[in-house]
Amino acid sequence: MISPVSLYSYNKRTAVNNHSSQQYLYNPVYYRKKQDTVEISFKGSSIVDNLTFKFKNKIFEKDAMTPGNPNWAKAVQRYSSIETKENEIRSDFERDRNRIMHTEGFDRMRFKAQVFPVCENDMVSTRSSHVLQVSDIARNISKKLGLNEELAETIAMGHDIGHSPFGHDGEKSLKNITIKEGLPLFWHEKNSLRMVDKILTLENSKGKLNNLGLTYAVRDGIINHCGEVDDNFIKPRKNILNLEEISSPGKVQPYTWEGIIVKVSDKIAYLGKDIEDATKMGIFTKKNHQELNQILKKYLPDTDCQLNNTYLINLFVNDLIKNSSPQKGIGFSKPVYELMKEIKNYNYEHIYHAKGVKALSQKQCDEIIEGIFYTYKSMYKGKDTITYLETFNNPYISNFKNWLVKYSQSSERPPEFCNKILYDISKPEDYKQAIVDYISGMTDKYAIKTFQVLTKRNVMP
Repeated sequence: MISPVSLYSYNKRTAVNNHSSQQYLYNPVYYRKKQDTVEISFKGSSIVDNLTFKFKNKIFEKDAMTPGNPNWAKAVQRYSSIETKENEIRSDFERDRNRIMHTEGFDRMRFKAQVFPVCENDMVSTRSSHVLQVSDIARNISKKLGLNEELAETIAMGHDIGHSPFGHDGEKSLKNITIKEGLPLFWHEKNSLRMVDKILTLENSKGKLNNLGLTYAVRDGIINHCGEVDDNFIKPRKNILNLEEISSPGKVQPYTWEGIIVKVSDKIAYLGKDIEDATKMGIFTKKNHQELNQILKKYLPDTDCQLNNTYLINLFVNDLIKNSSPQKGIGFSKPVYELMKEIKNYNYEHIYHAKGVKALSQKQCDEIIEGIFYTYKSMYKGKDTITYLETFNNPYISNFKNWLVKYSQSSERPPEFCNKILYDISKPEDYKQAIVDYISGMTDKYAIKTFQVLTKRNVMP
């Protein structure tokens, strides 16, 4: 795959020499740079013959979230204060990226499912690999459009940090519990904001545990990243919102162009990758790929390529760069946009909503998460709950007890815990919220083990 950046960096001789090579999706004959305009010509292109496409390089540069932007002061305003360091060489968004990457929540994404829970195939995507892929795509697009790469990368690194165990199936399980128990509705974008604002902590140079205190622009991009892009040509909103008051996913556009890029990159990253993973799992057969190629031909009849992850990322990225502008917004040409929608629908039918394609069914997922929740709920003893939990010689109860100590006003709370207090254990609603928060941070395998130990049951085949 040749990225837009590598296309731009070709010299004429390299491009001509690669014209006959079959290893590249595009065969550029020449490129020319005229001031800020990049012109690339394709002879016998696999998308359209004899295409010359032009796009203005860094066309969004004046709209980037950089110090010259009139909204800069709000964008870098922090949710809570962080340690001031002498001779700091990082930008505000670089500091946010580092603070996200060094949390336990970021580490745990390695063992959270992207689509396929309890997958024995080590080559199938995890939540962590997905986050890195979104980050790579968002940064590349931002670089070409002239947006703030650091901001886009940082939003991408944190966008799924609040995802539940077992992917969207686990999200449904926790959502149903919050509805039944009268708690704030669980949805992973909102929980990602809760994680970076109130739950995840870092140790500072004095040994104190503090919350992350991320900037507004990063926090905004995280909660508004919903990747289900149902409208073409998206623009950022202009008004400042209290992000904690956003009540449902996908209803509010990000505040920055970089947030829009992450929103679209999320979808670019998972569509082709999920097809690739389904093939590795033996779910997609030759028949499925024939059907997908027919969909591709329907919208791009001149292509001689196969519909796969490599092709789709290159197609979507290049088409987006070519068709986006500050006037129109971030979007795709009509055939590519319609192709994206139909691939998404195909994946929903044959992967996400198909029965029997996952090792862990929705019913099993519900049983695990509900089993953990209601077992912990049964241990509630009001203000004496922490003392009661200490009587158990069980690491899966002790770990939950330690969670309560960290986030509750307790005599056992060590002085180095300087993070926000979230729960008043004397209130049943706070205790139930603590259980939801605790479960949402679990990895898939830790959730399964916790369920097995607490309930003495095994739902796995």
